Amino acid sequence: MAHGNYSDIESKCGICLSPYTEPRLLDCFHSFCTPCLEKLDVHDNYLTCPLCRTNISIPEKGVSGLKSYPFNVEPSNSGNEITDICELCSEENFVVAKCLDCRINLCLNCRDYHKKLKTSLNHSIENLKEDRLNEHDKDSLNECEEHRKVLTVFCKPCNLLLCSECSEKAHGLHDIQNLTLLIETRKKTLLARTASLKSRISVLGTTTELVKQEENNYYKHLNIVKKDIIAHTSSMKEVFCNTVDVLTNKSLTTIENIKKKDVKVIDIYLNEIETEQLSLAGLIKTSEDFITRSPVKQFMEEFFTVGSQLDRVLNKTVNPLTLHKLQYNCEPFTEATVEKLLGKVNTSSEVNVITPVYTPLPIPELFSKVENVHNFQLAQNIKDIVSANNDNMWIFFENSVGLYNRDGTMRSTYAPPNESSRMLRKSPDEVWFWTGQSAQKRVNTKYEEGFKVPFQNGLVGCFVQNGNLLVYNQEEKVFFEVSELEGVQNKFEITDQQNKLKITHIFTSTDMMSENKNSNLVMTFRNSTIVIIDKHGIILDTFTRSNARFRGLTVDNYGHILVADCKNYVIDILSENGVFLRNLPSQIINGNFKEDNPIAIDKCGFLWVFDNRQTMKIFSYH
Repeated sequence: MAHGNYSDIESKCGICLSPYTEPRLLDCFHSFCTPCLEKLDVHDNYLTCPLCRTNISIPEKGVSGLKSYPFNVEPSNSGNEITDICELCSEENFVVAKCLDCRINLCLNCRDYHKKLKTSLNHSIENLKEDRLNEHDKDSLNECEEHRKVLTVFCKPCNLLLCSECSEKAHGLHDIQNLTLLIETRKKTLLARTASLKSRISVLGTTTELVKQEENNYYKHLNIVKKDIIAHTSSMKEVFCNTVDVLTNKSLTTIENIKKKDVKVIDIYLNEIETEQLSLAGLIKTSEDFITRSPVKQFMEEFFTVGSQLDRVLNKTVNPLTLHKLQYNCEPFTEATVEKLLGKVNTSSEVNVITPVYTPLPIPELFSKVENVHNFQLAQNIKDIVSANNDNMWIFFENSVGLYNRDGTMRSTYAPPNESSRMLRKSPDEVWFWTGQSAQKRVNTKYEEGFKVPFQNGLVGCFVQNGNLLVYNQEEKVFFEVSELEGVQNKFEITDQQNKLKITHIFTSTDMMSENKNSNLVMTFRNSTIVIIDKHGIILDTFTRSNARFRGLTVDNYGHILVADCKNYVIDILSENGVFLRNLPSQIINGNFKEDNPIAIDKCGFLWVFDNRQTMKIFSYH
């Protein structure tokens, strides 16, 4: 990796420190030139980010399959750059104009207000960065495809941008938020994190100076030790002549060897400090570009991923500089103890000479607080739970199926088909029951059969985007994709190209499966692992906790994977790629889980958890 001032990373590749050539964005949110990335070593389809050392999975197409850098890359021109924060109000809104008479920068609200005041009615107002504002205006005019109205609100549980008509008709019971205010809040949330990262760059800069000072003191100390040795041995030469020379050279050689090691340690430490500065600067630049320049839809889709990456970096610490401490020990000279009194160079254990200390800054929470909004008691254990319309949920008991709303009221009930083992949701109004060789759905008062497979005791997986059902054949170790009326449409087996699991017979009767936002499949594996595979059966990523017992599994509208660890009594929330984001600990859940699929998410975005006291607990967690 090329080395230079950390400010170079703001507009240049972090490897070659030259203007970007076909920049690519890694999952860690650092960007590099495509040619530079192609030169990096790749092991088991992973490369290591040169700045933060994160292992990055490489797509099938190689480096060219990575995301293109999605923002405008413009050289930094700090001398002519105008501040982005309004100078009139205290809201820290972005600047859109400047009053040439008052010589202050104004946000959108202050600009309009400034024009209405009598004292500034005739002032000249200049709109700033018109190209960027026009681009922002173009984004803000995104229209609803159905009603051709401006997208003005955000449905929190559905993770959708909506127009006013959509929010009233189809999302009336959902948590709806003003899009402009939400984006502004989320931008401030990310900016607080980049501000904290900026403060770290300053700390690392100070640390660099301290290391250099310590290096100078270290050399002085070495010289003092050397002089002590030479002075002491010179006074002894008449007594033991050649012996003094031999032992002296031995001691000096020891010092030189230690010096080489410590000088190397110092060089490596300075390189790590410099690399950390480059890493933080690159992350800040990319994040701020994402905040200020990314399209609205992309910003909303990647908000949690970016925020989580910033949090992971904020939680990272820098290792201390450790050097050897030299000391020359000797006693008053006597001829009888020449060798003993000549002494030797001793070194103590490594000492933490310098440790960068980061000052914690106030940072708003990335995720909303988890709240228990409802509880209700059930009279018996459940076998399955799937979402229906709005705040309703289908609950599958041993001998009945009930439609419950969030306050515990049962809206309807009926008997399931005989020998039903699982209940699966195809749509809010269409629920199927798996019986081992086919599925059945209730039509009026009768059951109709569909999704039949040509083998017995099939393990049902989940419905996929095209409406087909995945069923696992234990004998062939193959998943069958089955349509409702036409039977088997496709087959695929699990392929572990990167040898992540060392076994391909991975689906059992206790495992759960769901389809995530990007059409990949998510499943539990042998209690302790979550496996993500593509539509061809290739294992993409895994998440493992050695002492876990994963059972309940569901995916929300943000693409997040929620999985219940029934042994540690926590619910883990993972990204769509299986990266850990956070968990809902046992103190919040306040109870143990039932092992048979104890969690689900309703259409209003609330999490339903069934505990071992037969209590259904409902949480808001977005």
